[in-house]
Amino acid sequence: MISHTGHTASFRELNLSNALIVEQHPVLLVEKIVARCGADLVFTYSRYEVAPPSLQALAPRSAVLRVPACDVTPDWVADRLAELGPNEEMAWHSWVECRGVGSHIPMIDFVGHPPDSVLCELDRVLVAEMSFSAHLLLFETGRSFHGYFPDLIPEHTWPKYLGQLLLLNGDEGCPMIDTRWVGHALTRGFTALRWSHNTSRYRAMPRHKPVLDTGGM
Repeated sequence: MISHTGHTASFRELNLSNALIVEQHPVLLVEKIVARCGADLVFTYSRYEVAPPSLQALAPRSAVLRVPACDVTPDWVADRLAELGPNEEMAWHSWVECRGVGSHIPMIDFVGHPPDSVLCELDRVLVAEMSFSAHLLLFETGRSFHGYFPDLIPEHTWPKYLGQLLLLNGDEGCPMIDTRWVGHALTRGFTALRWSHNTSRYRAMPRHKPVLDTGGM
């Protein structure tokens, strides 16, 4: 059953706990970042209305919303999901603040499901080129993977990171990384990835997929 507030509300109707609602959800990323970078962080997110793919960039979106790291719990995530309107989804932003200084979570919007060997090589290249202290976390979204490195990069380094993503697409074959997503990020000043499954536009809630054998995960 899907209520008037969307798919997410149906979880509450089944009397599932908040911890179960967000089990293997990307919220686990926040705990890993705080463990590496400290608790004095403020994360950002937004709600957006779903539109046809060709019009999504023009669809209404909330103002950028801010939340202290200490407040980002399974209960908090479940409450935000339950607040979504019938045509809304929630997006987590790369932009993070710490005592007035901005940085970014390294994110990736993949095209489809690249094989493990390709993902491991991507992880190796980006960890080396960007000096990340952590390895890639993958989340299955139904149609493709979302990726995060549980680390923060300075604002001035972020364009280099996006450039590295584009270079990893190579010159031949289908792209591995969504180039339009990179373009929108450069326009907005942050990347964003979906944290909800509230409309029929998407197939599933993002779920952690521990498939990479990097030796550091």
